[in-house]
Amino acid sequence: MSASEAVSMQSSTEPVSSGHYSGSADGTVWFRSHFEQAAGEVIDFLGGDGISLEGKRVADVGCGDGITDLGLAVRAKPASLVGFDVVPTDTAALSEQAAGCDVQELPDNLSFVTCGETGLPAPDGSFDYVLSWSAFEHILDPVPVLRDIRRILTDEGVLFIQLWPFYDSAHGTHLVDWFPEGFAQFHYDDDEILRRMRAAGNQDAVTGMYEAYRTLNRITADGLHAALRKAGFRVVKLELQADGAHIPHEAADIPPSRIGISGIKLLAVKDGPGPDATSEPQPEAAAQPAPAAAGTTARVRHAALRISRGALRRLDDRLERLQVADRDQ
Repeated sequence: MSASEAVSMQSSTEPVSSGHYSGSADGTVWFRSHFEQAAGEVIDFLGGDGISLEGKRVADVGCGDGITDLGLAVRAKPASLVGFDVVPTDTAALSEQAAGCDVQELPDNLSFVTCGETGLPAPDGSFDYVLSWSAFEHILDPVPVLRDIRRILTDEGVLFIQLWPFYDSAHGTHLVDWFPEGFAQFHYDDDEILRRMRAAGNQDAVTGMYEAYRTLNRITADGLHAALRKAGFRVVKLELQADGAHIPHEAADIPPSRIGISGIKLLAVKDGPGPDATSEPQPEAAAQPAPAAAGTTARVRHAALRISRGALRRLDDRLERLQVADRDQ
C-alpha cells in the first residue's frame, strides 16, 4: 500500500496562509485573502480527499470576523455553517464588506454564535465537520476546546485545523508589518517590540496587534498533536509548511523543527471511545474492520487500520528473526 492511500504528509515552501495573519493589512486585501484564498484552501484541502461540505452541517471554531465563513458559505454551499467565537462577530460590518464582492446579503445558511473560552453552545453530535482557521495559536488552553469540538462532532465527523504561523518560526509574532525581517521574538524583548511598533506609526493597529502577540500560546506542531491526542482525536492527514530561514544566534538552541515548520493543515477524526470514557477499550477493538459506511472518514479509518496491521506484522517478523538468531547462537 502506498503512503498516499493513507496519511498524506507534505512539506512546502509555498505560504500556507500568506497575508492572513496581519490584522493591520489593507481592508480590501484582508477581506480578499480570507473570502477567496482562505476559503479556497479549506475547500481544496478537503477536496483532495473527496470531502465536500455541500449539504453538510459545518462549524467554525474561532471564526473571528467571519470572512472565511462567508466565503465557505457562498462557495462550498453547506446546509448550515455556524461560526463560533468568544468575541461577537460584527455581522453588519461583514455585510458591508461582502457587498464589495457582489454578495448583497449574508446567506441564510450562515450564522454566528458567541461562545465561552472552552465551551461551545451546541448539542452533542450536531456537526458533520468542524473547521478552525488560524485560531489555535490564540487559544489559551487547547485541550478543553478540542474535547468540546469532539463532543459536537458526529461519530463519523472530521476536524480540519489550519495554523500559521507557529510562534518559533520567522513571522511567529504575527507582527510582519513592523518586523518584515522576521524573528523579532528572539531579537527583542517585549518592551522593545512595543517601542519599535509605536515608533513605526500605524498607531490604530499597534494596541490590538501587540496584544494578539502577547497572548499567543506559543504552541508547536508537536504540542498541537499532543493536545489532539489528549482530547481523543487521531490525525489522519497532514500538510506542513517548512520554510528556509537564516537562524538568529538568539535561537541557536531552538530545535530546527520548531524554527523551520511555520504552518500546518490537518484532518483529524475521533479515536476510540473518547477521553472521558470510564471503561477501557477491548484489546481486540483495534483489529476489527471499520464499519462499512460511505464517506471519506470511513476510507481514512480503513487506511489507518491497514497501517496499524502492517506495523504489527513487521514487528512480529522482526521478533521472529531475533528468536531464530538467538537459537542459532
